[in-house]
Amino acid sequence: MKEIYYTYNNEAIASCVILKVLQQVKTIEFARSYLILPILLDDRTIAYLLNNNDQTLTLENFITIQPRLFASFNKRFLALLPVCINSLLLLTKSKKIGIAKNISLKIEVQFDNENLGDRFIKINEALPSFLQMVEKYSTVQLYQLLKVQL
Repeated sequence: MKEIYYTYNNEAIASCVILKVLQQVKTIEFARSYLILPILLDDRTIAYLLNNNDQTLTLENFITIQPRLFASFNKRFLALLPVCINSLLLLTKSKKIGIAKNISLKIEVQFDNENLGDRFIKINEALPSFLQMVEKYSTVQLYQLLKVQL
């Protein structure tokens, strides 16, 4: 099962997702960046975000309404942490992002959604809802709400 999970959630899709997030927010803390993939690479979470039209959805409400989506969050977090770190290294080596105190976008990347597949298109469509949902929380609050255990 672990090999299938890794094949499905690899550095290629992870790098694209990270770049799309950075196109929107421009800069992000390291610790906050590690929370992106466990949420945006989860198909059930993406499906819920796409089907939910509530513009006032908060992360706290989301967790309360859909607890099963977050029951395994820490496991996903730990499984995707190496993928996130590898993706950040690849993006740094390819000079797409800069890493200093925070992670920032160096070069604007144009995405051809049709060539990146249906999964990426769905993630891209859910991205505004995700960003709106987490923007009002500090990184510490996000880690506490998501019950991340390091």
